[in-house]
Amino acid sequence: LREARRRQTSAYLWEFGSRLKAALNDAAAKTGCPVSCDGVDVHPHLKFRPPTPEMGPLMTTLYIQEMAKRGCHGYAAFYLNGAQGDAELQQTATAATEVFSLIAEAVETNSLSQHLECAPQEEVFRRLVR
Repeated sequence: LREARRRQTSAYLWEFGSRLKAALNDAAAKTGCPVSCDGVDVHPHLKFRPPTPEMGPLMTTLYIQEMAKRGCHGYAAFYLNGAQGDAELQQTATAATEVFSLIAEAVETNSLSQHLECAPQEEVFRRLVR
């Protein structure tokens, strides 16, 4: 805890998250992808706005799949840490721009499922109660 205080990690995470949200919202605006990066700055998340409810899990799954191919492993929610810096922010923003462009095109052509290489993401509790 002393080290986290010394490095001002809390303040850094708030600032980094704010920049991440801005970069991802800029990528969404540039590509026309129906998504926004919302939430508190220390724990931002993507909010996809699918044209139909069925497309939501497909959009999220495609995002996770394609970001992983670009070296950004994770979900549509971001868990920040003090080791992330400008290089990681740039990598994420560049990858997200490419992926948001792909998603926007797939939504437009109704071809989301054709791009998936895995089963669509399921709601956590829904898969537990089958």
